[in-house]
Amino acid sequence: MIVVIDGTGPDDDRKYATEMGNSFCSQLKQNVPGSTYFRGPTLTGSETSAIADLAVDACLASKAAGNPIRLAGYSRGGCAAIIAAKRLGARGHRVSSMFLFDPVDMQFSFAGLTQIIGDNVDYVARVRSGRHLGFWLSNPVKSRFYFVNTGRYLAGSGAIDRREFEGSHGAIGGVPWPDIPGDRACAMSVANWMTPFLNRQGIPITLRT
Repeated sequence: MIVVIDGTGPDDDRKYATEMGNSFCSQLKQNVPGSTYFRGPTLTGSETSAIADLAVDACLASKAAGNPIRLAGYSRGGCAAIIAAKRLGARGHRVSSMFLFDPVDMQFSFAGLTQIIGDNVDYVARVRSGRHLGFWLSNPVKSRFYFVNTGRYLAGSGAIDRREFEGSHGAIGGVPWPDIPGDRACAMSVANWMTPFLNRQGIPITLRT
C-alpha cells in the first residue's frame, strides 16, 4: 500500500487523466494494490497544503490497517508528500519510505519548509532533473527551471538515495515530451533507476515508459 500524489496538470479532470495516465505516480496507483492516489495541484498550486492533509488522513488509515506508511510524489505532488510527512511526524508517526520524482514548489510558499525532509522518515529515493544550463535555455518551460527544488536533504538517521538525469520535468515524472530529443530515454533511465528502490521497500512494481 502506498499513498501517491501526482504532479500539476490540466484543471479539467478528464484532460488531467489523459495527460498523466502513464505518469510514474499513475503507474503506482494502477499496480500497487490498496494504493491511494491524489491528482496534483492545479496550475496555481493553491491546493498543495490541502492535498497534504488528505494524504495524512490516507496514511493514518493505512497504518490503522496494519500497513507501513509509504508516500510517493511527483512535482508539486512531491512537495505535498514532504509536507504530509512532516505533519505525520508532528503527530508522532514515522514514514517507512518516500519516493520523490523531481519534487518542486513554484510560488516559493513551501520552499523553506520542504528543503529538508523530516527526521521521522526512514528512507527516501529522490530523482530530479539535472537542469543543465544548455537544456534550460533550449527548453525553458518544459525544464521548469523557474520552479524551486525541494526535498534536497533528509534530517535524522534515515537513508536517502539521490540521482539526477538530464531531461524535462515531465520525463522525470514519467510523461516525457515527444518533441525533446532524448526525453523518452531519460524517462526510461528514471524508471530503471527507481524500480529497484521501490522493490526493496516492499513495492512490487516495474516502472515503464
